[in-house]
Amino acid sequence: MLRTLIRATQWLWYGTIDQIQWLRGLLRLRPHYIEQQWPGIQDGAIEGKVCVFAHFDRKGIIHEYVLFYLRSLRMAGFKIIFVSNAATLDPAGLAEVRDLAHLVLRRSNVGYDFGGYKDAISMIPDAAKLDFLLLANDSVYGPFSPIADMLAGIDPARAQFWGLTDSWEGAYHLQSYFLLFGREALGHEAFAKFWRRVRYINSKSYVIRRYELGLSRQLMKGGLRGLALFSARDASRIVIEEVGAGALRNPALDGVSKTYLKRMHGAVERGGTLNISHFFWDRLILKMGCPFLKRELLEKNPVAVPYVSRWQEVIGGVSDYDTDLIMRHLEVTLRDRAT
Repeated sequence: MLRTLIRATQWLWYGTIDQIQWLRGLLRLRPHYIEQQWPGIQDGAIEGKVCVFAHFDRKGIIHEYVLFYLRSLRMAGFKIIFVSNAATLDPAGLAEVRDLAHLVLRRSNVGYDFGGYKDAISMIPDAAKLDFLLLANDSVYGPFSPIADMLAGIDPARAQFWGLTDSWEGAYHLQSYFLLFGREALGHEAFAKFWRRVRYINSKSYVIRRYELGLSRQLMKGGLRGLALFSARDASRIVIEEVGAGALRNPALDGVSKTYLKRMHGAVERGGTLNISHFFWDRLILKMGCPFLKRELLEKNPVAVPYVSRWQEVIGGVSDYDTDLIMRHLEVTLRDRAT
């Protein structure tokens, strides 16, 4: 009874906060919240393949792992619009980003990444004429292999937009830290309608529910197909195959690993929802070829995934990526946690 009462109280509290933030969002009537902008050194029109890259750091630092990601996007042929929700930007980092981007924006921290995406997209003269639009952010480390290689497997005949990973939590959707839209999706009324309706709401749960889930749902309702490059279904199949091959009877597998594998297998068999980027992080990298690792897994590990401390070994097993980029970021950002 006490646990039920606590959960009900939490639900009412967070629901009230959501409503307050939604009402405050209705009062934000500015057409955009861009405070500063700088032209990038990369010349030319914003056309072809474009990436809108969302950034946030409390101190305005553009960390080395972010710069590596941006260089990788450039190598993959993307023109970059860098949009930051930071209160200020470190001059040295800003100079480096301007060397990589077509446009750099700094905006008020309202609306989380979707507020930034909305404002940056508004700077594109005609998004419907792009070949591809990628929405990405700094919530992942990587890539551990060329982005162009990963995108080479995209088949426009099968789908009109793609995500790195998908999720069935709440409703089926593509996770918003890496979303790629083809020309058919960009020219569709459902895409334009979604961004017209995005409000600058400062509630993370509201943004996830209405915008991260809502973007995929609205496009799918409009008749468009979205696919994940690394799907929860494929990751689940790997776990089922491991158990079927006798992994739980393997004497070399320690007790913690067996307990965790049983936990994942049980959830998969029951049709439960698991956050693929957390629960399957090592299998994504080692067995599926995913070139990214979620920051939150190393910074917080919210679902207590065991042996996350192996991250350097796992990355090193498939890539020559400089893991010191990750370590240096963790060294200056982690509090009361070692990884």
